[in-house]
Amino acid sequence: DQILVTRGSSEAIDLIIRTFCRSGEDHILTPTPAFSMYRHYAIIQGAGVVEVQTLAERDFAIDVDVLLAACGAHTKVIFVCSPNNPTGTPLPRADLLRLLDQRRSQSAVVVDEAYIEFGDEQSVIELLNSYPNLLVLRTLSKALGFAGVRCGAVAGAQEIIALLSAIQAPYALATPVVECVEDALDDDQLIIAANAVKQVIAERSRLMSAISNYDFVSKVWPSEANFFLIRVDDAVAMMNHCKAHKVLLRHFGGELADCIRITVGSQSDNDTLLSVLNRFAKD
Repeated sequence: DQILVTRGSSEAIDLIIRTFCRSGEDHILTPTPAFSMYRHYAIIQGAGVVEVQTLAERDFAIDVDVLLAACGAHTKVIFVCSPNNPTGTPLPRADLLRLLDQRRSQSAVVVDEAYIEFGDEQSVIELLNSYPNLLVLRTLSKALGFAGVRCGAVAGAQEIIALLSAIQAPYALATPVVECVEDALDDDQLIIAANAVKQVIAERSRLMSAISNYDFVSKVWPSEANFFLIRVDDAVAMMNHCKAHKVLLRHFGGELADCIRITVGSQSDNDTLLSVLNRFAKD
């Protein structure tokens, strides 16, 4: 009664905004940079978007005081991705508790835990019974590597889950998808996934250390996700070089115009990336 399975956590984001935000009246609040789907679904609903800038010089840490100051009477949903995409920054539990307490009867606080397995912070799902305004998003796309199956979930108070369920399209998941998910959640598969997460964390440390030694890299931000963000001298040139050697990275542009997000792969994949970057450093 406290969990709704959705077509990826993206569908849950859509359902939450449609449930809480009236078109042309209410708005969502989110730190930025953040996952673009929060803004995307708010715009579709006709809800406003208030974005609170996080600062590179503070490692993109989310300042809860600034978030609270940006809230108003029509702030119906606050999205916090922890660890955040694309920065890898977690929100400490003490800060989340303060946010939940201050907005207890005024805003739904949505904690997106898509990357939670890769960090030190524990899931906040056990807080659901203490905070009726808390919603937690989970997905099979990251730690379980099951993005193609499009399966996620939202957990929250029973009354809210009932509302979300009422507006969800019927027959959300096809039978083959359900069968694949059941297989992925088998105990043996979960052990394999947990070991894969450990390998990613170890490779993340190795890769970040190696990349920080390049002269064209001016900053490597700490991360608790399966990716990390770097600042480089010429992001476009580096992206083009990597693409030419069949290595795909992520360049967001805008406020992150000089930054590139690197996803941590297998040891072999990461060695390939380092080899390509070695060539780039010599050019």
